[in-house]
Amino acid sequence: MKKSWVLIVVALVLFFTTYLSANDVRFTRMGTPPEPRLLYPIYDTAILFGNNPLEFRWFNTYIGTDHFIFKIYRGYSMYESALIYKQNISPGESSIKIKADLFDDSQIYTWSLIRVAFGGEKSDKSFNSFKVIKK
Repeated sequence: MKKSWVLIVVALVLFFTTYLSANDVRFTRMGTPPEPRLLYPIYDTAILFGNNPLEFRWFNTYIGTDHFIFKIYRGYSMYESALIYKQNISPGESSIKIKADLFDDSQIYTWSLIRVAFGGEKSDKSFNSFKVIKK
C-alpha cells in the first residue's frame, strides 16, 4: 500500500512539471502576467546584412495579453534619455522588424519587452543587450 502512494505522488509530480513546462506557465507575483521570453536577439551580437531589417522575436503563448510595450535603447542603460524607439505591439504578434538605418555599426543596444494584461497589469521587464555588426 505504501509503495502505491509513492508511485502516485511521483506520477503527479512528473505530470505537473511536464504540464507546466509544456504550457509556458510560470509563477509570478500575484496579479501580474509573466514576463515575455525573448528569442532573438539574445546573443552578444546581431549581424545586419545590407539594408535588411533586424527582427526581434519572443515567445507568445500566454493568454490574457492586451499588448506588449517594445523599446530599444542606445547602450546598456534603460533610461528615457537613451530611448531611441518605442512601440505598442498587438497581442497576436511575436516579432517586430526594425529598419537597419536605426542602428549604427559596432554600437551596443538594449531591447526590452513588457507584457500588459487585459486589466492593465504589467509584467516584469524582459531585456537583452547586443552589439550590432553591419556587413
